[in-house]
Parts: sequence; C-alpha cells; structure tokens
Amino acid sequence: MTKRKELNDKIVEWITNKVKQEYADDISLVLLYGSYINGTANSKSDVDCYYIPKTERGYNLGVGFIIDGVGYDLFPISWERVTRIADLQECLLPLVGDVQVVYCGDSSDLEHFKDIQSKLHSNLANGEYVKSIARKRCLEAYKMCEQMKLGCNLSEVRKMAGHVIMTLADAVAIYNHDYFHFGLKKQYENLKNNFPDIPQSIVTGYKKVVTSLNENDLKNSTIDLLMSVCDYMHITIESQVDIIPNKDTKAEHVNASWLAGLYEEISSTFNKIYVCCEDDNYILAFLSAVCLQRELDDAKEAGSPSYDLLSHYDYRQLSKLAEKARMIETDFVEFIISNGGIIKSYENYEQFIQANL
Repeated sequence: MTKRKELNDKIVEWITNKVKQEYADDISLVLLYGSYINGTANSKSDVDCYYIPKTERGYNLGVGFIIDGVGYDLFPISWERVTRIADLQECLLPLVGDVQVVYCGDSSDLEHFKDIQSKLHSNLANGEYVKSIARKRCLEAYKMCEQMKLGCNLSEVRKMAGHVIMTLADAVAIYNHDYFHFGLKKQYENLKNNFPDIPQSIVTGYKKVVTSLNENDLKNSTIDLLMSVCDYMHITIESQVDIIPNKDTKAEHVNASWLAGLYEEISSTFNKIYVCCEDDNYILAFLSAVCLQRELDDAKEAGSPSYDLLSHYDYRQLSKLAEKARMIETDFVEFIISNGGIIKSYENYEQFIQANL
C-alpha cells in the first residue's frame, strides 16, 4: 500500500507540474476525487483526477497510461458539465461535492467552482427539486427494466439489472437530500445505513438482484425493486415507452488506437474486480463487472471481439469471475496489439517519466 501511495503522490505532482509548465493559460482547475483522497484506497488504486479546461488547447492535456499494472486516466470536464452535475442531472455528484483542488488557474476560477458546489448543496436541500430528479431516475430505471426484458442471455440481463439498481439507489439517496459520497464502493453499505426511514424491501431488493443466479430471478427481483422504490416515493409511472432492441452490429474496421485508449482507462476496473474477488466483496465485484461489461460491449463498435464476463458472476464463487476477467483482459490486450494499437504501459514511474520527457 505504501509503495502505491508513493507512486500516486508522484503522479499528482507530475500532473500539477505539467499543467504549470505547459498549460498554465489553458486550465482552470485540476481536481482529485475518489479513493486517493477519501481513505478507501487499496494496493491497486489509481488516482482519480479530472480538470476543467479554459481553452480548446487545454483539452490536449487529457491522457491515459498504465504504471506497474494500474491504469491512470486524466480527463477533461467542461464548466457546463460540472454545472449539470451540480444540477443533479448526472450520477457523478462526488466529482463536485467531494474533491480536492490541486491546481487553480486564478482565484476567479476557484470562486466559480465554489459557487457551483453551493448550487449542488442548494439543489439537494430543495424538496420539490429532489423529488423531480428522483422521479426522473425512476423513469430511467423503468426504461432499463423494459430493455432488460428483451435481454437474450444472462450477461445482457445482468448488465441491465445492475444499471437499474445503481440508478434506483441514486434516486433513493437524492430523494433523501443526499448522494453516495464514496461512489459505488460503498453504495450498498450507505443505502443500508444512511437512510433509516426507507423500507427494508429496498435494501433487501438491491441485494437480491446482486445474488440472483438466473435470468428469471434477475428480471423479477429487479422489477420488484423498482416497484418498491416507486411506492416509497409515491411515484406512478403512467406512460409506456417504446423500446428498440439492441442490434449487435459488427464494425467494419478495427480502431486499435481507440481501443488502446479504452484499455488504459478500464484496466483500473479489471483491477477492482480482482481486488473485490480476493476480498470476497461480492456486491462491489458485481457492480464493477456490470460497469466493465458495458465498456466491453461498447468496444465492439470499434471492432473489438465480443466478451461475456457477467454470465460468469456467482456471488458464492467469485474466483470464477476473476478467472474470466483475466482471460478477457489478456485476450483484449493481445487483440489490440496484434491490430497495431499501442498501449502506454510502463513498469515503473522512472520509465514513465523517461518516456514523457
């Protein structure tokens, strides 16, 4: 852990120096969030870091790379999107509410961000507003449930069910004027302990989805959870929605460069799965696998092979999930390299610095 912490400290220092030396006029703020600053890091944890560009040139700072088997992703978020998050329009509230500023272009940028943070807290305190946002989340979950019913295999159904429970948990937190400050890492724990007034059926329903082992149980338990949350919030979903079945189209060409960048980003999700399986944390293993499956499915549009991770999830035997994830990761890397993709991967910090002088 100490070795990883030392490396992550160096990465933060490198990012800060790079901005000061090369992008001082192009970046408003650089912000840290996640395990690096909230005390939940493990031996495979990266540094969660984003920045707010001031100019178009500032977007060029974005970069992904891997050091000692851990992926790092420095990415831009516009002022407009930060404001949208503060308006509760996205499930990324910790990126505004729970951050540490490590670079500030000028004092007005920091004041602007503090105003947006105040807007986040004001929105959460507004009873009518949180109810409207919670209802919107429930409608999103309903649409995903309808899509889930069309799932043709266990992996597809499990992926949709996973996104439904994450969305519904977010709805419950917002309805209670709050959000999950530790993200998915402690979502179930916080859902269970932070909102004592919610019906027990919501907590048990969430867990039942995670532990369901076949398609029918997944569908039934997910729909039951949706109904429990809607009943709790006194929400009636009146209108039906048109659902278009997913078409599994194969890309004509392989975009190996894009896939290499994707792997640099999602290698940290592979690591989360490995750590969760070692620690027997089946809930976070499930959520991480759901997120990874979505990325792998999206990668098919860039010519990636089709991978099935989620049908190998069994909360009673997480070693099966870890083994399949390692097989997929190995094959994915080999596919990218064989098609000419270049993954920016370094054995240590010194090698990374030498390559980026």
